[in-house]
Amino acid sequence: MKSILYKFNLLAVFIGVFLPFSEIFSLDVNVKGTLKDSEGRPISGAKLFLTENKFVSRSGKDGGFEFQHVSPGNYTLVVSAPNYELKTERFEVKDLDKVLDIVLKPSLLEGVAINVTAKTIASDFLSTPQPTTVLEGRQLQRLRGQNVMSALENTPGTATLTTGAGTSKPVIRGLTGQRVLVMTDGVRQEEQQFGDDHTVDLDAFNVDKMEIVRGPGSVLYGSDALGGVVNVIRSKAPTAKDGAPLLGGAISTNSFSNNKQDAGAISLFGYHKDTNFGYRVQTDTRKAGRITTPKGTLPNTGFHERNVNASLGTDGSWGNFYVDSFQRYQEQDLFDNPNESPGATAYQTVLHQKTHMHAFFILPLVNVELDAAYQRNNRREIEDKNRYMPITDTLLDPSIDSFTKTASAYQVNKYDYKQGLNLSLDTTTADAKVHHKEWKGLKGTAGISGMQQRSNTIGTEPLIPGYGLSNIGFFIFEEWKLGNFSFSAGARTDKRSMDIRANADLGNMEQTRNYSASTGTLGTVWRFAKDFSLALNAGRGFRAPTPFELFANGVHEGSGRFEIGKDSLRPETSLNYDTSLRFANDKFQAELSVFRNKIDNYIYSVSAGAIDSDSGLPVYRYRQDAAKLEGGEFSFQAQATSWLVFTGGIDILRATIQKNVPPEILLNPAGTDPNSVYSDIRNKYLPRITPNRARLGLRFTTDKLFGISKPYISLNGTFVQSQYKVDKLETPTQGYNLYDLGFGGEIPGLTNGTESATFDVAILNIFDKEYVNHLSRYKEYALNPGTNITFKTTIPFTLISE
Repeated sequence: MKSILYKFNLLAVFIGVFLPFSEIFSLDVNVKGTLKDSEGRPISGAKLFLTENKFVSRSGKDGGFEFQHVSPGNYTLVVSAPNYELKTERFEVKDLDKVLDIVLKPSLLEGVAINVTAKTIASDFLSTPQPTTVLEGRQLQRLRGQNVMSALENTPGTATLTTGAGTSKPVIRGLTGQRVLVMTDGVRQEEQQFGDDHTVDLDAFNVDKMEIVRGPGSVLYGSDALGGVVNVIRSKAPTAKDGAPLLGGAISTNSFSNNKQDAGAISLFGYHKDTNFGYRVQTDTRKAGRITTPKGTLPNTGFHERNVNASLGTDGSWGNFYVDSFQRYQEQDLFDNPNESPGATAYQTVLHQKTHMHAFFILPLVNVELDAAYQRNNRREIEDKNRYMPITDTLLDPSIDSFTKTASAYQVNKYDYKQGLNLSLDTTTADAKVHHKEWKGLKGTAGISGMQQRSNTIGTEPLIPGYGLSNIGFFIFEEWKLGNFSFSAGARTDKRSMDIRANADLGNMEQTRNYSASTGTLGTVWRFAKDFSLALNAGRGFRAPTPFELFANGVHEGSGRFEIGKDSLRPETSLNYDTSLRFANDKFQAELSVFRNKIDNYIYSVSAGAIDSDSGLPVYRYRQDAAKLEGGEFSFQAQATSWLVFTGGIDILRATIQKNVPPEILLNPAGTDPNSVYSDIRNKYLPRITPNRARLGLRFTTDKLFGISKPYISLNGTFVQSQYKVDKLETPTQGYNLYDLGFGGEIPGLTNGTESATFDVAILNIFDKEYVNHLSRYKEYALNPGTNITFKTTIPFTLISE
């Protein structure tokens, strides 16, 4: 792996030397034009994205825009502006300036945006091979919740697995955890995702865009992308092309009544006019109390967090470069089952730091993209907030002398960090991609990605052994456009090695585990009419077992279980097929998708039907069988009038497991209960699977109301079916209907150039419905939150304008 990282460094040096001369080989050609609406009025502040070169521009007050120093070739320009239809324009650049006059139709539809995650070249809603959802702009502001993944709830095919208000992780088509890859700006997050209680360690404020790809992404991203990918595009340093002031900023606030939560953020950003170097810094904090349900409050469910973010970057005709860094600290109380641990005050703390360096270089025949990142995650899970809990008996024993008690208290204070579970994970990743420019309709990418990890077990409750991990992957992805058809194909090979350190407490020996896999994808998109497309996709995915699944043996406070791994687990492999029929114009957008995902060697934990005598927690063991997930999604947006938009959708999912007789039973048939084995094999449902559900919403909007610009009123309903198709010892849940009401708009008098101050008010669960979400970790013993009134504001400001 060291040799691979060395090659990455050589490549960076080579490009750094070659870069100053690259423009010698390109013609000095510009792409420029104007944006207007259907009545000929200029559109200012629109975002224009030249997909092949990743150039971004903003239209001026006169609607004008320009991209300078563009090499000859075929290009795709995507234009987006609030309250206008997304426009995709394909054109060819030769030896003269290219002038474009673009007309945008008014539209109130949202989420019809460009995405950069489903394939190596950016694509729009109709042309992407896999079903994709994009959240940005005002839609993302309205959906932003108490953590970064809250915005994904009720998006097509996507839900969240929650532990209270401060923790949630994405669930895509029934898969979560290590089977859904979360990234920031195309770089994977590594934060010890093995536990249901482990959240995504990202700031909910500092997000520009979220892209959700439903279906495997192993070819582009390697292990862990069996179910899908969530790419969080973070807010970065602006430059001149962004139309930002030389020095500006924004203040944002979020409040939630249910758990008395308040959050606030302040950012400063700008750029140096002469060098075109931009910068951005932001800090925010969030604090919440206990969750309130229709039957009272839940003890020990508060949390607080702090975030600090900074980025620095520049761009030009040569490409772009930025460094983005953040630190997140969260402390969350964990509500244990009161029937098993009455009065428990367990809690967890997580510190996550990540620095990402990105460079994109435009060369004569290819574009080169480099990413390198380092991140550290430190997780602690502690049985009790009283640090003296381990020595309570010593302190209360009258027969023990004062010196011994003092010495014990000293040891507890000095080695406080060793109490409970304390894990640290250091991850270094490096990725290099070469995008070749379009040639006779063919364009694509070849890439290499490397990852190194080192995990240390520090606390008195080890749970997993320390280990080192190395992964190297090579891939190629090509797309060929032929008339109304686009064909895509990709292949990848990965090799992973894990060096496991011996741990006497867990009973494992020092050992090395090696895994390898080859994955592939085939897809086609047929634009059989202007506004219609049909997409077919088949993909093979791969996931290596984690050290937790292999060697866990102890109390996991976060999940409220005593978990036992299985050291003979094999890698998971999947074969996924999906078909999507799509329609999109300025007034209506719809997508119907069906899928089938078969996973061999599916790894999951099931209740052993026993209680650990020391901790009093239920025992769960890991096993693997063959799983099959089938279903579909239908979603739509319809602009009925100039002031009314309908939204809705249906998600259907069936997840089954074909169980085999565990080998250890065959080795000891005399000690096996045949009825128990038969009962286990007969049960055929996967645990924690998203129930079927439907969504329906109305959004009323106009240009101005009572002095408020672009106001809206929204009414949304979520209709969830009962989930009785559960694992043998899993708790089923009843169906329920929830209704939400929202109101918001732009705050008058606080417009800042193209940015406006906004506010959003919402009443969630209007009727204070008693319900249990099947994906809540508290579902066995607690209701979900009752009525929750939220209030959000964002106020931009300028300190130094142009």
